Amino acid sequence: MILLIQKKEQLSLNQHQALNLVSLLKQNEAIKDVASLYINTQSDNNEYNTQKVSAEKEASSKVESLEKLLTEEKKIVYIDGVFDIMHSGHFNAVRQASKLSDILYIGINSDEDVAKIKGPTLMNNEERGLIAGSCKWIDKVVIGVPYNTTLEVLDEVGAHYAAHGDDIAYDENGNDVYDEIKKKNRMKTFKRTEGISTTNLLGRLMLCSKSNTKEKEEISNKPLMSKFLTTGWRLREFCNNKIPKQGDKVVYIDGAWDVLHPGHIRTLEYAKSKGDFLYVGIWDDTTTSNTFGFGNPVLSLMERTFNLLSMKYVDDVVISSPRLINEDLIKSLGVDLVIGEESNITVFDKEDPYFVPKQMGVFETYKSHIALNNDFLVQRLEKNKDSYMNKYFTKTKKEEDYYKNQKKQTQEI
Repeated sequence: MILLIQKKEQLSLNQHQALNLVSLLKQNEAIKDVASLYINTQSDNNEYNTQKVSAEKEASSKVESLEKLLTEEKKIVYIDGVFDIMHSGHFNAVRQASKLSDILYIGINSDEDVAKIKGPTLMNNEERGLIAGSCKWIDKVVIGVPYNTTLEVLDEVGAHYAAHGDDIAYDENGNDVYDEIKKKNRMKTFKRTEGISTTNLLGRLMLCSKSNTKEKEEISNKPLMSKFLTTGWRLREFCNNKIPKQGDKVVYIDGAWDVLHPGHIRTLEYAKSKGDFLYVGIWDDTTTSNTFGFGNPVLSLMERTFNLLSMKYVDDVVISSPRLINEDLIKSLGVDLVIGEESNITVFDKEDPYFVPKQMGVFETYKSHIALNNDFLVQRLEKNKDSYMNKYFTKTKKEEDYYKNQKKQTQEI
């Protein structure tokens, strides 16, 4: 019991409530007096005595349950990875891992280890950690962890279990990286999310590159369309199922929200800080293409939707939101503040998309320190183009083998 208080930052809401109830009952003299009088009261009434014995057994059972609750240690699960281009498949993995845990830690593989085993990353430790840490299912981010998860790593981060998809992860020597952990029964497994991968997104990003190469032509001949399935059940699992409360300040911000990078995260964080409830409008594919040009969006509308619903800053989304923000949208959602980046206005916009909120006096302009498009990632990709090309073709072959020979039928949770 003392250990529970020593680990006070891990107390659940139920444990907080139980401890407060016990404390209040202990301090209340009137309740103590009545309880003492009741316990000491004798009676010849059989019905009274029967009910008293029955109630005593029930109360004893509840005390045992309470004691179990207060002494029960919370289950900490650890999931790790590169998470270079964090996508809906990653977020679905994290969501499932959260269901296997009371507390979920995420480890971000170090730049050095990833470079040695997989090649260079588009984003560094801190940038990848920022995006992972914005996920609503994550309780703690550990940056710069080894690529291979060992028992020592689990103990060092303070986790009881490691979690991974049902596809086997191998190290550079072809060994199951979780073999040691599995032998100690400290492994949790969930279903791999099929239909989307970092490799596939890398190929899609390459098509946004301005350079024309033979490899780029080869990529364009491969099936790059998303196969990530949007079912009603899966969408419901991602949704927050909440609406603004009475008196909440409601904020609305729109955009393409394509492949997530630090600029997107900082923008969402800022928008959320301006109110109590944040709606995020997601442009359809045509609007996104008109705004940012050929090859955009890299992610489909629903892939972008799942990404945003995974963010802790986002309360709800407007799917395929109108480019022209009108009075009906503002009043229907009860919006108090519209935030927009005016640098996104193009020749395709026949009129200022933010004209109405400006006229209503509810508009605030915002300028991201990184353009909210794919240029940030494409420019980095082009600096190590040959390395990424080799990585793409190597990993594509492995993925094709997986879908052909190793595809699992594990139930998603």
